[in-house]
Amino acid sequence: MNYTHHSSNARLTKVILAKSADTIEWMRKNGIDTELVTNTQEVHQNHPRTYHQFIDKFNGFKKFMDNFKAAGGTLLTETAGNKIIQENGKVTGIEVIRNGKEEEIATKAVILADGGFGGNKEEVKQYLAIDPKDLYSMGERKATGDGLRMLKEVGGVNDYKRIFENHAASVVTGAKNPWNNGNLMTLATLPLLWLDQEGKRFTNEDIVYDFALWGDTTYATGGHYYFVFDQNFVDYLKNNVLNWTGSFERTGALLAHKDMTYQVGPMKNLQTEIDSLAGKDPVWKENSLEALAQDIDVPEENLKDSLERYNKLVAKKEDTDFYKDSKFMRFPLEKAPFYAVKAVSTTLGTVGGGLVNENFEALTSDRKVIPGVYAVGNDASGMFDSSYPTIEGLSNAFAWNSGRIAGEKASQFVKKEN
Repeated sequence: MNYTHHSSNARLTKVILAKSADTIEWMRKNGIDTELVTNTQEVHQNHPRTYHQFIDKFNGFKKFMDNFKAAGGTLLTETAGNKIIQENGKVTGIEVIRNGKEEEIATKAVILADGGFGGNKEEVKQYLAIDPKDLYSMGERKATGDGLRMLKEVGGVNDYKRIFENHAASVVTGAKNPWNNGNLMTLATLPLLWLDQEGKRFTNEDIVYDFALWGDTTYATGGHYYFVFDQNFVDYLKNNVLNWTGSFERTGALLAHKDMTYQVGPMKNLQTEIDSLAGKDPVWKENSLEALAQDIDVPEENLKDSLERYNKLVAKKEDTDFYKDSKFMRFPLEKAPFYAVKAVSTTLGTVGGGLVNENFEALTSDRKVIPGVYAVGNDASGMFDSSYPTIEGLSNAFAWNSGRIAGEKASQFVKKEN
């Protein structure tokens, strides 16, 4: 609550926290097992452990669905919800599109759980505070906002605190997944010199070690920034180990069950990799700062002043501007050619829009319950505020617990209606 300055729904937040431990056990009994692992981000190692990693995820989900069907549930694939049907203010069914044909399914309750609107380009553009071309989405493209649309159609609020789950920044070089961009993406995970769209330094770059805050500062600075370095740095990394941790090393090590190295390099192919991309967005290489400023469209004077100031701070080993850890004040930018790489805002998806209470019942604008309509997970507001909190595993916890709570409440509601 302090993180969101008490703008979250306290009752809703409490029921999520109170339910979480039991939900983990409930998931295990129904086929999806997890293990409590060390937090996946370096700056969170002294925080309470909260991250539960799936064990044998895909088989686990299959077991979960099999158990659902064995308990009498009906699982419809290739079926999309289209419209909630009401009579006299009560839910009587849902119109779906199944295998290209419209059908109606009788029901007294509907839970909207389709994952937000990250796959809807028009809505993303409407709610995004940056240029859409500066957003790389790691989220579910099939989440096109159908649930939120249906919510509005029955009188619910579907635009309450819609946020983007800002998470790190990405170097996008085309159709290739940015996180497979090898050495170039590794450079993005280091606290090098970052410059904004004015050619000015704008943050303490060791924020790179907290993915949510890294994502927030990228979004806040206009959706992209440039990390810059010189030939001396390239030559060093080609031939030497750098005792800095890449911010995603721990995540990868946990998933692969490997030990941490707390270092990067040597990167034998770094020069070749950079040269193969240099000359166009997102990688530029120039023998002069004048040319580099023109490439990235920043004032030449700002670029020169920023590098001059940064070099002075490096010489003193003290960042009196943004207070970056002194161990990262190591590489001045002095030797041509100079390099700039664009990193763009990255999202895990969208959260929020649906106004709900602690039972995840949908509410009207005057906070009245819409009987039989529920919204959960990325369709629901109430727990997050303006950004993705830095508590690891929280998004997944909110999805599982809100879905389970809504399922239980919907079941109780239907029994009362019968």
